[in-house]
Amino acid sequence: MLTTALGQASWSPREFVRALNLRLDAVGEPRLDLTAAHAWVRGSVPRSDAVRRLAAAVLTAKAGTEYTPSSLWGSHCTSALPTKTVTDDLIGRRLLTDVLDTAAAWNTSDPRDQATLRPASDLFTAAWDATRQPRPATGRESGIDHVLPPLMNLLERHLAELRRLDDATGGGALSQRYVRTALDGVLGLLRHSRYTPAVGTRLLRNASGLAQLAGWMAFDADLAAAGQRYQLLAIRLAQAGDDHDTVANVLGMLAYQHAASQNPAAALRFAEAAVTSAARSLPTVRARALGRLATAHAAAGDLDAFRDATDRCHALLEHRRSDDPPALYYFTPDQVAAESGQALVDLAANNQGRARRLLAEANSLLSPLADHGSTSGYRRSALLHGIHLARANLLAHEPEATIHCLLRLTSHLPDVQSIRCRNLLGSLRRHAGTRIKSASGADALSQVDRALSAA
Repeated sequence: MLTTALGQASWSPREFVRALNLRLDAVGEPRLDLTAAHAWVRGSVPRSDAVRRLAAAVLTAKAGTEYTPSSLWGSHCTSALPTKTVTDDLIGRRLLTDVLDTAAAWNTSDPRDQATLRPASDLFTAAWDATRQPRPATGRESGIDHVLPPLMNLLERHLAELRRLDDATGGGALSQRYVRTALDGVLGLLRHSRYTPAVGTRLLRNASGLAQLAGWMAFDADLAAAGQRYQLLAIRLAQAGDDHDTVANVLGMLAYQHAASQNPAAALRFAEAAVTSAARSLPTVRARALGRLATAHAAAGDLDAFRDATDRCHALLEHRRSDDPPALYYFTPDQVAAESGQALVDLAANNQGRARRLLAEANSLLSPLADHGSTSGYRRSALLHGIHLARANLLAHEPEATIHCLLRLTSHLPDVQSIRCRNLLGSLRRHAGTRIKSASGADALSQVDRALSAA
């Protein structure tokens, strides 16, 4: 059956192991030798249950056919753990106590189990349901521990620092684990302590922020389904805490994630929901939603709609306020420029008639953050947008500029744990290898290979 599954996925055994290694990286497990699947094709079985389950998950995602360890390697490989989907226990009306129990159970599940989570076709329905829940009472009168405002102040400062950690290092296995631990602590306070309604609201908002961050980090580790489940939990918790700004922000993040996975229809649906949700919010919140809408339009290939949404986003950002939501500290005109540059590269790749002009514009927008982001606290963003700058130069048939970008990117890799960025750079390196044939280019590509191997 494994041979059939590889054929449906259009993968060679080495390509299959390369994809499997991405999942192993994401959960902090050691990589497999690229030749491992050759023995599996001949009838041997992976010794680790985790490897068998992750292998079935990546084949299911690629082939669009559901595979299990037993279907690939026989009934003796049946897993005792059921495979969950993104929306399990998160559709329809749910009591807050049930949502907190679901969040706690998911957050403390084994990362290897999170990595086998299946996508769900009803994701938007689950998100829509989450935004329509009535606000519950937020105080709790029972519990041994009493949560007082000074502890809340500490938890809120901690969340701000964890966001800065993500800016610097991205969604590596260690950062993910640390954020999950912080979320577990806040969920424990919500479930087992006593607190006033005001403190309860702050706890819910803190938990929603941590769930959103855990979801973003999972996405940054190329665990899209796990990230979506965290984001759904974030919407539920934010809705319970009457935090409509976070609801809009998370809907926008789901739009961005679908755009990145080449699903423009879903990206537009979530982005439009974010704009609607933010309609009565502060200008910066509305600007953030419009920025996500611009990205979604770019993914759909609609240049005019992308321009319009971007212009409206810039206009609203001129009205930043001191009481803007703390989560949007990073959202500045420079960030909009970098996101627009990335979108323009995508538009150029699918619009050959305008490609040269679009790529030149993308270059001017991406260069500042790629050049200086690593020294201003945004190392992960500098790496991500540097990758798209290199991609723009490659598409523009500028080999020397591409080589320069690639060499600079190798210096960022040791400090950034973003698995998604490493995977994007690996993909770019393979494309560059088919186009850059000079001696200096070969040397640059070898340096990229060494940097990726050491990362």
